[in-house]
Amino acid sequence: MLDFQKDKDLFQYAFKSLYEAVYWVDPEGKILYANEAAAHMLGFTADELTGKGVKEISNSEESANFPLFWTKLKDQKKISYQAQHRHKKGMAYDVEIICSYLEYNGHELACALVKDISARIKDEEALKLANTRLEGLLKESEERFRDLFDEAPIAYVHEGLDSRFIKANRAALNILGVRPEEVPYTYGKSLAPDTPTAQRWITDAFASINTGKNTSGVILELRRKDNGKPIFIEWWSKPDIGGQFTRTMFLDITDRVLMEQEQARLKAQNQYLQDEIKLNHNFEEIVSHNKKFHKVLQQIEQVASTDATVLILGESGTGKELLARAVHNISRRNKRPLIKINCANLHAELIESELFGHERGAFTGALDRKIGRFELADGGTIFLDEIGELPLSLQAKLLRVLQEGEFERLGNPKTIKVDVRVIAATNRNLQEAIAKKEFREDLFYRLNVFPIFSPPLRERKEDIPLLVKHFVNKYQTKMGREIKNIPEKVVTSLMGYDWPGNVRELENIVERALILSRGDTLEYGDWVPAGTGAIMQINDGKTALLKMTDVERDHIISILKKTNWKVSGEKGAAKILGLNATTLESRMKKLGIERGKD
Repeated sequence: MLDFQKDKDLFQYAFKSLYEAVYWVDPEGKILYANEAAAHMLGFTADELTGKGVKEISNSEESANFPLFWTKLKDQKKISYQAQHRHKKGMAYDVEIICSYLEYNGHELACALVKDISARIKDEEALKLANTRLEGLLKESEERFRDLFDEAPIAYVHEGLDSRFIKANRAALNILGVRPEEVPYTYGKSLAPDTPTAQRWITDAFASINTGKNTSGVILELRRKDNGKPIFIEWWSKPDIGGQFTRTMFLDITDRVLMEQEQARLKAQNQYLQDEIKLNHNFEEIVSHNKKFHKVLQQIEQVASTDATVLILGESGTGKELLARAVHNISRRNKRPLIKINCANLHAELIESELFGHERGAFTGALDRKIGRFELADGGTIFLDEIGELPLSLQAKLLRVLQEGEFERLGNPKTIKVDVRVIAATNRNLQEAIAKKEFREDLFYRLNVFPIFSPPLRERKEDIPLLVKHFVNKYQTKMGREIKNIPEKVVTSLMGYDWPGNVRELENIVERALILSRGDTLEYGDWVPAGTGAIMQINDGKTALLKMTDVERDHIISILKKTNWKVSGEKGAAKILGLNATTLESRMKKLGIERGKD
């Protein structure tokens, strides 16, 4: 039996949030785990479902011959099919099942997502029946047709080829919010919202109608005429034989679409959380004996219980993201996600879409709707790293979110309200950026409600021995190594270095040391940075201590030579030093480092 208590928070969140029933099944067809939606759908409790065979709840061929189905699933990895499930009280209902084959910790299992489609099938059957009856009645009597047209539970509209209403039945008027006297003055196209996607859909539909083609099952987003509220319809249309108007029939599917949109948001949020788990970040990675750093942790404890905006300042590599995670983890929002985005890692034209999302068709290449990071963070926290790099054009939109808690997706004028706690971080001097007109002063004051300074490693060198042990323990298991001895001369040399790349540079160096060291001792090699107290300059037989800038310059040049002067990228000098590429380029310029001169 698999232990599903591992990753407990993720499982609880995913299972309780999804509207569909979810089952985990073993190769023998036994239910290992079922969520609350599954239990509610079948009339059992989750505990009652555990251990039942799929044959006990389903009469499908797949359940009847489960070994054959398992072989097929293992080969195809994913199978979709329809079946009937039996409720605890005995009644049967139609379901749609998407079953996926998975391997987890050496075990084979299947994850089945089950959706009750009995209402949909009933609607489809009712729709077919209504169409059949309507066509028969049209042949019999125009008067009887008028009565059926007006009283039918399905919406019917006759429209001109310019989309002007000719007549509409009572169901259509109720769905669209149109009064009977408004019918001759209403155009179907005018009910579509002014978004690229909606306008394209309805334009394409009427273009097809004008060529005499039927349209079938088109989903349109409209706005009610009386109050402007959004509605979604599934639309069928058949041009009249004379070609002067079209007969339109539609169903109100607003509830279904809104549910699917919510499921898409939860799915995107769940995927983000799964990706975050793989990063293996946690509060325990904050390692320090330094009094100044402990004051930082006290500040975190003070501000975490509030919803105040936090601005974390400090050089690259000082662990600003870990501080942001600490604020979130001990806040009242810790059951909701911490969503992060690095403003320096995205092109300017992509940041707005990442932050606020976009609709399908909002711009070239926007093939699907995208849920933005602020929407994913609703109820939780968003961490805006490198906030000083946010384009000036987007700073006003961010300011609005901070002030009003609202924004719009690209391509959709509808305002979205969110409850998000903002934590920002930067290594830039924002006051200087304001003076250069590169950063809005009003946004700075909104972000600077509770500033926290993350001290550089050179100001907390007593933490270096502790950090070295921490990083050795962190990476040795991953590399299949066991380091029992860290020589004092190694630690002494590391403590003598100025660490321009801070903790990130130290972590990278320790990881590289584990690769190069043999046996159970962390070997002293050329991977150890030259310390300020160990570097001696020989001149006419005499020695003298080098200046700090000379040490930094020599170290950067040595790393650049090892990377063949490659600054950025996975194997570049910036990655080895634990710096952003732009930060390293700035240091090189300041120290006068140029290829060919050194």
